[in-house]
Amino acid sequence: MTTTTRTAPTLIADPRRRGTRGFAAFTTFLAGAAVLGLGLVALPSAAIDPGTRSLLVIPTAAFGIAHMVAVVGLIRGRAWSGRLVAYLAGIGIGVAAYGVLVTLTRLDPIGATSSLPAGVAKAQGLGLMIWMIGLWAIAARFAWQGTRRTVATGWRAKAGAAAAA
Repeated sequence: MTTTTRTAPTLIADPRRRGTRGFAAFTTFLAGAAVLGLGLVALPSAAIDPGTRSLLVIPTAAFGIAHMVAVVGLIRGRAWSGRLVAYLAGIGIGVAAYGVLVTLTRLDPIGATSSLPAGVAKAQGLGLMIWMIGLWAIAARFAWQGTRRTVATGWRAKAGAAAAA
């Protein structure tokens, strides 16, 4: 009796994708480390209501862990990893853009919970949110480029069609 194990589909090697998955994994790791730091260090010690704090810590930590799952998928060459990074980047960009909008309308969610002077906390928080938007955009672009399936053209397509017939 033989047993077979099913594994996730891996990607074929393509010179047009050289290095893109690795760079996407690096940028996704940076974003995930920042989110995990926020969820596991900064939010639990923030001066906010304990009920609100618990509602923020758990999803933030889960979001950071999802980044690490995406990093492992990118490194191992899994086809699903590019889509996961795109979803994570979309969620992250949306949350960070909302944070930028809230900060620019003078509601300042970061200065209220920081021990720094209000102007410094606002500037640093705004810079962090803009940096994260750029980081997620770069990660999504390189993950999508590194994991999409390429269509064979030219002599490769003709050879593959001839072999299939």
